[in-house]
This record gives sequence, structure tokens and C-alpha cells, in this order.
Amino acid sequence: MRHPSPPPSAAMTDTSSPPTDQLAAATLDDEVPKAQFSDRVPIRSIISRSDGGSGLAGRKARVGGWVKTGRKADKDAFAFLEINDGSCAGNLQVIVEASLGELGQLVPTGTCVVVDGHLKLPPAGTKQKIELRADKVLHVGPVDPAKYPLPKMRLTLEFLRDFVHLRSRTNTVPSFLVS
Repeated sequence: MRHPSPPPSAAMTDTSSPPTDQLAAATLDDEVPKAQFSDRVPIRSIISRSDGGSGLAGRKARVGGWVKTGRKADKDAFAFLEINDGSCAGNLQVIVEASLGELGQLVPTGTCVVVDGHLKLPPAGTKQKIELRADKVLHVGPVDPAKYPLPKMRLTLEFLRDFVHLRSRTNTVPSFLVS
């Protein structure tokens, strides 16, 4: 049964319950703001905050980028990935459980990933201020280590002369661009 709506003057003076459309607009969204033309959050907007990103703990984010370093842990139960999307020199640590995907495909340096997850505060004593706990791995662009010969160690400029197309994915060359 539908009740008749009150006259407009009565609706404006009644402050006991706000209209539902205003409540829907006032509901807080728990996602980190995305890039203007993408459905992903730039890593720069997370880690370059004055609090190092810790103020975003508990919020959802979709990040994408390349694995700078990756390693399996706890008898292959999960993996730690350091992801960089090129928006800044810093990396975001992502923790992926084995149930979300094949960890062997995720950990090689140079792998392209898109991950949905929740930003969490890391345990005390770690260097990062925020980390992303993966809820879903949306995309994995696997890499063949023979075709992507960039090791985790520091690279010399002489070594990079042989791999001109890979210079932008190293820490050495982007550091010139960011400063």
C-alpha cells in the first residue's frame, strides 16, 4: 500500500529523516580515487602522500604495473610482489595468496599484473607504510626470463646499452626522469 506524499512545504520543514537520495549520495565510498582515464589507482597517489599511504588503510584499490621484485614465502602459500606502474620511482608491496593464482607466473621480474585488493598497514618493523592485500588477480602478462634479462641487482649503464628497449623499466633510468 502506497502512502500519499506530504505536501512540498511539509517535506522541506521535516528534518527528522533526510531523503533517501541524499543518504545515497552521502554514503562513503571505500575505494581510493582512480586515475582520470583509467580504472586503476596510480601508485604515486598511494605512496607519495605525506603519511606514506597509511591513511588509506582499509580502502579498496586496483593497481597495475610491472613486478620489480617478487618472491614466494611460507612454503609457497603466498608471494610478495613489489609493483611499479611508472607513475613514481617507488614501489607498492602486494601480497598475493596462492589460492588467487599461479605464484610461479607472478614472481618473475618484468611480469605485468593488475590486482584488486585492500590497502592494509604492514606489521611493525617493516620499511613500507602501506601494502596491498590482493583479493583478485585480474591480469597476468607472463614474462620469459630469457627475453627479459634484467636481474634484481644494480645494472650498469654499459649493460643497458645492449637493451635499449628495456631501459625505462629499470630503477636507474627512471630516477633521472623523476628528479
